[in-house]
Amino acid sequence: MKNITMTELNQHISSITRDVIERGEPVVVTKRGRPVLRLVPEVPAAADPLAALIATGKASPPTSMSSKTVRRAPVTLSRPLDELLDEERADAEF
Repeated sequence: MKNITMTELNQHISSITRDVIERGEPVVVTKRGRPVLRLVPEVPAAADPLAALIATGKASPPTSMSSKTVRRAPVTLSRPLDELLDEERADAEF
């Protein structure tokens, strides 16, 4: 990870941001020797948020499937959810 000063960022912001985007390497900006912000490239949004976290290294894929990770079938409601919530809220005592 590259470190630069706030002055360097102000003087060369275009080239620094271009490097971050093209190389994908984060840059830490310091002010008086202390880190104050980090420039990181934006990760494209994935249809699956877990896949995006795995791709960036912030999560690891499951090693086995347990009964807790199996998706359940969707529940069919007798009426729209908004109506059911409105009815429930009307019955609540405040």
